[in-house]
Amino acid sequence: MRRKWLVCIRDERGSQILELILVLPLLWLLFIFSFDQFSILYNRQKVLAAAYEAGRIAAVQPNYGLAEYHAIRMGEAELQQGIGMTQSGIRLYVHGGWKKGNHFEAEATMQFKRLASGAPYELKESYHLMIENARKESGY
Repeated sequence: MRRKWLVCIRDERGSQILELILVLPLLWLLFIFSFDQFSILYNRQKVLAAAYEAGRIAAVQPNYGLAEYHAIRMGEAELQQGIGMTQSGIRLYVHGGWKKGNHFEAEATMQFKRLASGAPYELKESYHLMIENARKESGY
């Protein structure tokens, strides 16, 4: 009888199934984590690009109205390329009025759901620039 027990211990039938059952949940978590991290990194790049594009086009506009209009158009076009986006926005913050040489900040925000887990996530990036082409009479 004892010999039969030793034979069963040495028999490796079913060991692959047991290993799969133990390892599969870990692999699944790694898979989900990688998709979530990819969506965060990709969308962070899109938000930063949107803030840059919005600021770049706004910096050369002659007045605040045109700057805001073009910044929103350019920034939103970049944000539309995000993955799983639910909300987005572009804002300009002017420091000291819309005059040549003053500085402003272009801010882009995006809310999205992560790819694998579906959890909500929000990103916010900003870019600081100098006003390059404002008219002397334009003020904000």
